[in-house]
Amino acid sequence: MKEEIISVGIDIGTSTTQLVFSKITLENLSSGARVPQIKIVDKEIFYRSKIYTTPLVNSYEIDIEALKKILKDEYEASKVPREKISTGAVIITGETARKSNAREVLKALSGMAGDFVVATAGPDLESIISGKGSGAMKFSEENNTSIYNLDIGGGTTNISLFDK
Repeated sequence: MKEEIISVGIDIGTSTTQLVFSKITLENLSSGARVPQIKIVDKEIFYRSKIYTTPLVNSYEIDIEALKKILKDEYEASKVPREKISTGAVIITGETARKSNAREVLKALSGMAGDFVVATAGPDLESIISGKGSGAMKFSEENNTSIYNLDIGGGTTNISLFDK
């Protein structure tokens, strides 16, 4: 049996912020009375927000109200009601993760819809997320090779190595 859910990803980076809305198809691959084995069998990005400059109050603080307005406007533009969002992720990366109110921002935004994964991504996590998102990890596995991925952001550059 397949189920389709809607997910939103919110990336608050050093210099830019963007939202991505996706449809994710889940399927239980086990049969009968067995323990469920849920797998993602399809993903489709159906809406990408424009890229915004990450709003700051000053060099030490993120502008929470401006960020909330961006999210509100983009939810409206996506035409997806908040109650239809099943899951998602809010990730603060780069230098923005070091702002004095980064945790407060995560807390404020995590309640906006669905069951969210909320994280402040330091350089290690950020480089892995970037490498997976770029396809470097999959390429390395499928081609039995090593590959480096460089994530060049607005304030930081991170590198990851995927080895087979």
